[in-house]
Amino acid sequence: MTARTSHRLQLPRDTAPEDVLTMITNVRPAASRREDGTLDLGDGALLVPDTSPRGAGRWTLEVDRDREDPAPEGGDDLRGYGRAFPEGLPFGAEREALDLLWSLARRLHGAVVTDGGVRLEPHPFHVRDLTVVSPHALAPESLAQLIAPLEPEAELDEVPDGASVTGYSVTIPVGEGEEIALRVGRSSVPTALARLGWIDGAVDYAIVHLPADPDEEETELPDAATGERWMAAYRRIGLLAGLLVESVGGYVVDLEGFLVDPADLA
Repeated sequence: MTARTSHRLQLPRDTAPEDVLTMITNVRPAASRREDGTLDLGDGALLVPDTSPRGAGRWTLEVDRDREDPAPEGGDDLRGYGRAFPEGLPFGAEREALDLLWSLARRLHGAVVTDGGVRLEPHPFHVRDLTVVSPHALAPESLAQLIAPLEPEAELDEVPDGASVTGYSVTIPVGEGEEIALRVGRSSVPTALARLGWIDGAVDYAIVHLPADPDEEETELPDAATGERWMAAYRRIGLLAGLLVESVGGYVVDLEGFLVDPADLA
């Protein structure tokens, strides 16, 4: 019999269980809620709510234990798994479920406590890229005109032959070697939007932060200055995403596949 293990998800006390399930079904549409409130994530993974008087916002992940080799020494590890699991990294269904918990903690301002007692607290702006998935495509010049009031230094990149409404990009200088790229292309069809009737012809407006040092993306605990830059970049990206949704319609999805309410981007 496969051994089981458990990890804890700690969210703010006012986080509604319905909101947790909604976020999970963005990326795992088959996930379901049992009568006792347990969330069945699939692959034998269960997310069990803490029903004690002080248990609001706390969940326990129960999953088959599956470990592989330890992480190489000296490498960056954005989720902190190397220090949390020095004897062997989670693998398979355990890794996928733990990644989900880490992402929920990032989006909902919480933390994960592993079965070894190590606390993982994702930086809320570690993931900054957003994509507007819309049924409507803008021509390059129209997009440049739309975002000009927000980003007057934005430059329309060279438009490839035949790229009338997709396959082009806009570059926005941020300073000190950083950029924000707005890339327009055919939709990659996020799981959360797969059932929309217009998704097959949808367009992605991917808004991507490009830091001067790409290696900082793998930093688990950024210093204060890096965190401030990340937050500033996310706010600019959020304003652009909100403007696009208002102008061409559609939905906002973050880099990990979770829907984002445009009202939260103002």
